[in-house]
Amino acid sequence: MSSLPSGTVTFLFTDIEGSTKLAQNHPEAMPVLLTRHNEILNDAIQKQNGYVFQIVGDSFAVAFHSASEALNAALDAQRLLHNEAWSPAPIKVRMGIHTGAAQLTEDKSKEGKYSGYATLAVTQRIMSAGHGGQILLSQIAHDLIRDKPPAQVQFMDMGERCLKDVLRPEHLYQLMVPDLPSEFAPLNTLESFNHNLPAQLTSFIGREKEMSEIKSLIAAQRMVTLTGSGGAGKTRLSLQVGMECLDQFSGGVWFVELAPVADPLLLPQTLLSIFNLREDSHRTALEVLINSLRPKTTLLILDNCEHLIEACAQISTDLLRACPKLKILASSREALGIAGEAPYRVPSLAISNPAHLPSLEKLLDVDSIRLFIERGMTTKPDFKLTKDNAAFVAQICFRLDGIPLAIELAAARVRMLSPEQISVRLDDCFRLLTGGSRTALPRQQTLRALIDWSYSLLSEPEKTLFRRLAIFVGGWTLEAAESVCGEERAGVDILDLLTRLVDKSLVFSEESRGEIRYRRLETVRQYSREKFFETDEVETIRDRHLAFYVKYAEIAEQHMRGRRRVDWTHRLTAEQDNLRTAMEWGPARNPESALRIAASLPIFWTSGGFSAEGFRWIQQATIAYREQIDEQVQPTLRAKALIGLAFLYISFGDNLNGKRAAEESIAIYRQSQDQSGLAYALVILANPLEFLGERVQAEAALMESIAIARSKENTFVLASALSGLTRVTLVLHSDAEAAERYADEAIRASREAGMEWTAASAHEMKGNIAFYRKDYQEARALIEKAIHAYQEIGAPFNVILTKSTLAHMERELGNYAAAQDLYRETIVAFRDMGQTGAVAHQLECFGFIALTWDHPEHALQLFAAANALREKGGTPMTPDEQVYFDGQLSDVHEKMDEIQFDSIWSKGQALTMEQAIEFALESTLE
Repeated sequence: MSSLPSGTVTFLFTDIEGSTKLAQNHPEAMPVLLTRHNEILNDAIQKQNGYVFQIVGDSFAVAFHSASEALNAALDAQRLLHNEAWSPAPIKVRMGIHTGAAQLTEDKSKEGKYSGYATLAVTQRIMSAGHGGQILLSQIAHDLIRDKPPAQVQFMDMGERCLKDVLRPEHLYQLMVPDLPSEFAPLNTLESFNHNLPAQLTSFIGREKEMSEIKSLIAAQRMVTLTGSGGAGKTRLSLQVGMECLDQFSGGVWFVELAPVADPLLLPQTLLSIFNLREDSHRTALEVLINSLRPKTTLLILDNCEHLIEACAQISTDLLRACPKLKILASSREALGIAGEAPYRVPSLAISNPAHLPSLEKLLDVDSIRLFIERGMTTKPDFKLTKDNAAFVAQICFRLDGIPLAIELAAARVRMLSPEQISVRLDDCFRLLTGGSRTALPRQQTLRALIDWSYSLLSEPEKTLFRRLAIFVGGWTLEAAESVCGEERAGVDILDLLTRLVDKSLVFSEESRGEIRYRRLETVRQYSREKFFETDEVETIRDRHLAFYVKYAEIAEQHMRGRRRVDWTHRLTAEQDNLRTAMEWGPARNPESALRIAASLPIFWTSGGFSAEGFRWIQQATIAYREQIDEQVQPTLRAKALIGLAFLYISFGDNLNGKRAAEESIAIYRQSQDQSGLAYALVILANPLEFLGERVQAEAALMESIAIARSKENTFVLASALSGLTRVTLVLHSDAEAAERYADEAIRASREAGMEWTAASAHEMKGNIAFYRKDYQEARALIEKAIHAYQEIGAPFNVILTKSTLAHMERELGNYAAAQDLYRETIVAFRDMGQTGAVAHQLECFGFIALTWDHPEHALQLFAAANALREKGGTPMTPDEQVYFDGQLSDVHEKMDEIQFDSIWSKGQALTMEQAIEFALESTLE
């Protein structure tokens, strides 16, 4: 034993790729193949002094004194395996190498085994990420070898990869030598799968039996619901199951956190946002969801359903009926009660009876003990299970019935209290709360007792902050907590109080893009809300919350027009739930504040594809403001709201209403002293004027806007107006040189102010100029540059608009296949964003191509479907579009008689939007 690797150990894990399938296809030959495989591996391992400490089926687990020995063994084995004349099927082995801390176990019943779960788990996951014939190394193993590698050995950098169950990304390398294969399929890491599962901050402990049972249920049933009390670990278990099932769902595994959703009516909107879909004024949210999910093999994880039980039951029923390939995994304190549901009660973690304790080694195999130790080490790195504290740790887990959240909250105390002290305090607390035996408590009451205990230990200032933080939905920042939850009197340090709550595991902190955000577990959040609503300060704190997000939205608006747009796009996305909460409270409480928020967000809503939702908020706030406030008090606020409304109308393609709202805004601004507001409103007005054919008026509006912007040194408005003037000048006057001067000035002004958005728009205009000059290569390059810029600033709506522009160019050049490929992407994206007018235009473009390929019947059906969409949505063509369309429709008329024309037109008009899109996408014409 003493000569075996221990301390810092390099491990080599191997297994045969597709061994189950091989055994099924070649049952008689498999034993012979496996015997030869074992001989090759054992021979290579022995030559490098390796120690095989475990063989399970065809999988080897091997320990080495050095990384070089492990590498040489893997290399020798792969060469022998590769050169072997396998028959009737080849044996391909994947291998993973990792170095880390591990000790030989002291348990005599496990002679030769290793403790050091983290190192062993990482090695296993590295091996599992590879393919047959591939050798993968971790960063630490690579670093130990790179200065003295074997002859002809090179390492391919595979980058940082997220491995299943491993908390932090692991940098991986692939071993490459001339005489072995070097090209393999993409690694089997989490990046390879379609999902939105959040990265976990802590390791997943145990639950092997539950995992297996739940995965079997999912394989057999359409709907599985994990039930159990708060804190039982339902959320974490569902996430782990989802991660284990990634390769089974080509349509992805999608996690929906329902805890922040207080209103059942917002459930469809929450689901839409998960799939990056948008509201549609002509389809219900449920219809949008069904249309998107129907063809896909998808697992939907609905987490924390209990407060929306009826809404979750109804939408689950509707989705499962309409989407045959969809499966749902829900978590709730009770089953949803729908047909076909398979409830699964999540048990507590395994515990050990303190009266009959096993050895330390066996205690470390008990899930609840492992959880307490690992979470305790997070708080106190040198904490470990010893002979002195083992009985008390076991007692804590036993008294807490193995409830994961309860154990985590207790483990958070090890920095200040010993396990013995924690055990005593738990005992006293439970007697106080129940007046009886601890063992008589149901699980939910036990968990509540623990949170009560944690709450009772807080100081009064900590309790006050703990309660007030319940106002936030979806997390918060320190700045928000200080503004909303701070005391009016001086001397209260919110940062200090918040840090204490984090230390006690009542709040968690996460870093994203350089900003720290705070959140808490759902059970704790619900508890804090109960405490919060028991106070007499609910209205006061909600008012502060509203006031903070008024300022936040107005500050964000300025940054969305400047060099920090990318950062603020991410911030606004993170704060959407809080902004929605503020706008829900505002109309009845303070309509002016609600309107100030709504009027500040149109740029964010539009560029992010949230136009439909933004339109609803700004209309709601405008109505409340009009009914309750004398408009003469804040006329420019109404003007700002109107221009935001116009902006949203235009994004839908509704130029008539966009023009009306912009003109009303301008009339108010002309009576005020807000010249910058007037200049921006004129820029917005120019858009519908141009698209409605009123180009002279559009040019006049832009020229006036530019004059004001120059006098006020408003770079944002100046660059925006110049970009618009570029397009108008090119179309109205056919003056490419003047248009290019305007575009160049717009780019220069944008660059100086760090406004990548307006620079991207100007590059798009320059692409149009190059196209006008027949410099098609330059046009493509500029348009693609604009697309990349829009992608960089997080403006998906602008990305799709510009790709549509590129598609139009390709179509005009006769590159119909390339154009059609782009239209296939843009029509789906416009649909998902709720842009029915844009969808209609894309259908028409598919029709134009079909007509060019001499398929008039196909083209006519698409034209009719588009016409029906436009009539339903109130989004008519622009005059230029109408002229071109009429010419195309005339060509169709010439190719068929009136009866045939009317029949096909009626058929196309009867198509739903989804049917029309499917018709356009599935047809192959040339």
